[in-house]
This record gives sequence, structure tokens and C-alpha cells, in this order.
Amino acid sequence: MTFEHWQNLINLCGIIRNTLEESNGLTILELKSLLKTKGFSFDDEDFFGIISKLLIYDGCIQRDDYWNRGAIYSYIKNPHLHDSSYSRHHYSFTVDDNISDKHFVVIADTHIGNPNFEDFRMLDNIYDFAIADGVDKCFHMGDLFDGKRGKNFSEEEMLSQLNSFISFYPMPYPWEMCTYADIGNHDEYIHGFFHPDVKKEEQPYLYDLRELNTYHPDFFVIPRERFQIKFSNISMHFGHRLYVSGICPEVKLYELQDMSEEMRWLDKKYDVLWSGHLHNGFIYTANVSWANNKQIIFLGVPSTSKCNLGNIVAYLTHLHYKDGLVSTMDVDFLRCNNNYHITKEEGVHWNFEGDNKTLKKIL
Repeated sequence: MTFEHWQNLINLCGIIRNTLEESNGLTILELKSLLKTKGFSFDDEDFFGIISKLLIYDGCIQRDDYWNRGAIYSYIKNPHLHDSSYSRHHYSFTVDDNISDKHFVVIADTHIGNPNFEDFRMLDNIYDFAIADGVDKCFHMGDLFDGKRGKNFSEEEMLSQLNSFISFYPMPYPWEMCTYADIGNHDEYIHGFFHPDVKKEEQPYLYDLRELNTYHPDFFVIPRERFQIKFSNISMHFGHRLYVSGICPEVKLYELQDMSEEMRWLDKKYDVLWSGHLHNGFIYTANVSWANNKQIIFLGVPSTSKCNLGNIVAYLTHLHYKDGLVSTMDVDFLRCNNNYHITKEEGVHWNFEGDNKTLKKIL
């Protein structure tokens, strides 16, 4: 990098920061357009590098995602929150249109970096199938990477996994499909944020996985293990492990049989709960008496990897609205055969306004 290039980046960084500080929030396209009208020229690598710096290293901007508008970046008005736990963990996903039906695909446990698991050909075909079906959102339920295996974890191993993602993970245009991934237990060894299981001497190798957006503008990492989305009258919980309680977060689902044992901890604010981690797909429903006998549904997302070749590898979900409220949900199963051909088969039809079948099965 020449001194002139470095100086231009410093100036551009200041302009981007000031522009965001003066606005109420801008999308990437809006920000780029505004900068170009001011006479600034830049390439994507420099631009996204600066966004990454302001978001991660300076911690002075934050990102909020809206179903229709996409990612919106804004300046954090309180300087005391810059580079704080707030800026490091802030994330919100808002459904800003509660009228139109919503379509999304759910995947989990790709374990990039493990030759027995990672399967980019399968991922490519799942993305292609979902996009062709009209889906423009993908939720990845964690363990994107394989992280640490065995006792040692070197910088070279970490960079190898990151480079595999950057080079081979599907990269559709952002207007075709955006992916939102949360942090799985294997991802923690890379993402970290001073995770207690990571030895002090390994801390220099920790990487902020939000930076992956620099290389894949369509891919966003939620810096937590779980998040929720409110769809009009329906609330969904997305998590790597299935946390069944907001009051007692230590209560986690490790095996399907845990559902019966931990039923007393079910959190009444969720209608649908998604999780990965177990690698096998499962469906479990429950009647909860403290909410006027409301039914809730748990969906374990299968591993999208070689270990599931020939089986169910992803869920294709359609939410249907009626009079501004979510009325029904169809969860179709995506199957991958030995020739990597993806097919869709009928899965679960869920009625939020009436009774449903009681289900408890592993796919």
C-alpha cells in the first residue's frame, strides 16, 4: 500500500463516519450513493474494510437488519458505548412488513474445515434451489466452522478455515439471498470475545466473525448464540443449542429426550423454536397450559454436510399472513441425494389459529 493510498483510506474513513453520524441510518447502497455524489471514488475492498473497522475495531457504528431494507448502519450516539460490550454484541432483526408472506431457508452445522463434514457442493445446490423457489433469507444455526479439534489450535488452522469460507461458501448477490448466522460452540474458538475456554496464549488468534461480511457482502454473523424475530403476532427463537428458557439460560437441549425433562422451563414468549447442534433433524410439539393451551413447535435443524448426504439437509419455510397476522406456517424438507440433486418434500403444516397434531420424531 502506498502512502497516498493509505492517506486516502484515512480520509474516506472519516467521511464515512461523519456521514453516518449525521444520518438516521443508511443502507450500504444509500451510503455508497451519497459518497459518490460528494465526489469520492473507492473499491469494494476498501469500502467494506472501513465499514468493518468502524463496526468492529472502533465500535462506533452498529448494524440493524430489516426484512425489507436489509442491513442499516448507524452511528452510536453515546461515545461511552463505543468499543464496548454493547457495540460488540449489538444486533437486531426487525420484520418491517407484517402483511406479505415470508419465505426463508434454515440450515445448520456446516463445520467448514472438517473434511468429513464440509460440503460446498451441497451448500451451492441448496442455495440455488432456495433462490429459484423465491427465498431471499437464509438462517444458519451455528457451527459454521469446525473450530478447534483436539488439544491444539493454531493460527494456521484458523486461517485455513476462514479462507475456505471466503473462497468456497456460496456467494449470491445480496438482493438474491442474505444469510444470517449465529455463533455455535465450535465457532466460539474462532470468534471468541474472550471465551473462557480459550487459553490466554491463544487469544491473539481470535477473530471477529462479523468481518466475514467484508468478503461476502451477503453474509452477516450475529455475534451471539441466539436471537429472536417477531413476525407480527408470532415470535420465533433461533439458537445454536436450543435454550428452552429465557429465565434459566443454562437449561439447554442436548438430546431429544431432554425435551420431556425440561418442559417445565419452556418460555411462554416463543411460538416457534429452532436449533442446530444435534446434527439430526427433529420435530417436537407441546401444549402449554399457562398460555390458554397454546401449542408451540420445536424444530431441530439437520447438519448441512456430508454426514447427511441422502437425507434431509435443510428446511424451507413459508409464513402465510391473513389480515395482517401470521396464520399458518409450512416447513418443507430439502433432501440431497448422492448426486447432489436437491428435492423438496412436504414436511409440517402448522396452524397458529387452531389445533395441530402432536409430533415427536427424528427425521
